Amino acid sequence: MIEEDRVLLARLSKINQSLGQVVLELCDYQDGGELPSAGLRTLGEQLMDLGMDMISRAEELDRPVIDADNGDRP
Repeated sequence: MIEEDRVLLARLSKINQSLGQVVLELCDYQDGGELPSAGLRTLGEQLMDLGMDMISRAEELDRPVIDADNGDRP
């Protein structure tokens, strides 16, 4: 596993470890039953950023590797 993948998994682990607490805090700060928009936005942006980075990495891994010595020749 390369360093980029380790960093990505570390970010996922950190979010996973704190997600339950963040959700409880959002619930505690509900105003008349509505979630606080700032907290909801922050969480959504962090999840979206991580998700986009994970998708980008998956796309990198799906790309075919071209042998530099042979190029596209059989």
